[in-house]
Amino acid sequence: MPPWSIPDEEYIRNWMCTLVLALALWTSMRAASRPETAVFSALKQADPTLSHFVELQRASVSEEFDLVVAIGSPKAFPAGHRWMIWSEDRRIGLFLQEKHAPERVYLLGAKSGFPDCAARIERVTATDSVISCRGEKSEQFPNQKWVYNVRAKSLIRQFSYQPFAMYRVFAKPKGASMPGAAVFVGSDRQRLIAVEYNPDETPVFRVLGNAAAKAWIERVHVSSGTEGAPPRSVIYVENDQERLPAAVPRLPRTTYAQFAAARPQRVKDGYKREGTQLVESIGAWQREDGKIWFGKTFYDGEGSSGVGGFGYFDEKDKKLQLFSPPEIADWSVSAIDVTPGAVWMALVDNGEYGGSSGGLLRYDRHGGASRRITLPDLALRLTHVSGKTLAATDFGFAVVEGDQIARFFVDQTTDGQWAVVQASR
Repeated sequence: MPPWSIPDEEYIRNWMCTLVLALALWTSMRAASRPETAVFSALKQADPTLSHFVELQRASVSEEFDLVVAIGSPKAFPAGHRWMIWSEDRRIGLFLQEKHAPERVYLLGAKSGFPDCAARIERVTATDSVISCRGEKSEQFPNQKWVYNVRAKSLIRQFSYQPFAMYRVFAKPKGASMPGAAVFVGSDRQRLIAVEYNPDETPVFRVLGNAAAKAWIERVHVSSGTEGAPPRSVIYVENDQERLPAAVPRLPRTTYAQFAAARPQRVKDGYKREGTQLVESIGAWQREDGKIWFGKTFYDGEGSSGVGGFGYFDEKDKKLQLFSPPEIADWSVSAIDVTPGAVWMALVDNGEYGGSSGGLLRYDRHGGASRRITLPDLALRLTHVSGKTLAATDFGFAVVEGDQIARFFVDQTTDGQWAVVQASR
């Protein structure tokens, strides 16, 4: 047909058929290369109000299936990582997807979130998944748990429970039974629980029964109160740190020039010389061989700030020694553990919306090097047993051995019992 001729009806039909086939092939190839597309379609079927989607995690749970966690929103997700905000109008769905036929997707369950909830996928296995949820001011919403049967492609149960924060960790003395073990004591704000850690046993964590737990729980001081509407009774674990000895002098005042040099990003955030208050004090501390080791603490928000650091006071010569490596400049210290070879510290940002974790810092007492270790949970207490550093955290437990760190938490089983499980990351 000459290029200037008007195409006839049959030509148009053939051209349209070719276009449709091409589009169908492109769509098929796109779906095959992006298996999450089928998951998003299934989530939209579960809730037609959703129009924007993100795949949060994909894990192989059998030779046949992937377990996929996705979130949907009626509005576009903001840039960055804010899509992990699991609000009331957003839904997280769990799906099984066939690996060799990704168009086959099976919904296990979908659930809306909470007001201002930052969701975190804590555990994904072939039998269950757990998602935690934290609000402003460090408010801890209930953990959301899904239990399923992969082979039957079905949900067994979905339920929630309040997480246990671990507030204390006690290393067993050398003369006690099972030296090298430790006991954690924590609370879900309704009850206290004691968990034994023994690296020589399997499993290494064991929830103690009432009789065995009593002696450890009695070492923790609590108070009671009411919260919420309607009001409900809660318990609070009291701070039991000893009063700092009067002989320890006040910290030298940090100047604005020192602050600006150590924390240039904070200056870019608007912390100018006028209006910035630099108020630092001694936080967590520990005695060791005639020295009082400590970490600095400060509020970092609303015009108040400081420069992180740590050091010791020599009780014999009455001298104060401070260290401020770059790795700690932005952080306060929430817990400290002094060993012959290193000083371990838990880092925290004490900001306007509560405390957020900066991980752990290991300071080598011989070489002077500092190394940060990533930990998403805020460590409240530290100790060491059997060559490992143990952290009692606001979500559970962390065990550090060499360059490896493993996270654990107290999980609820379908029959209402408590058991310690390892987090997936």
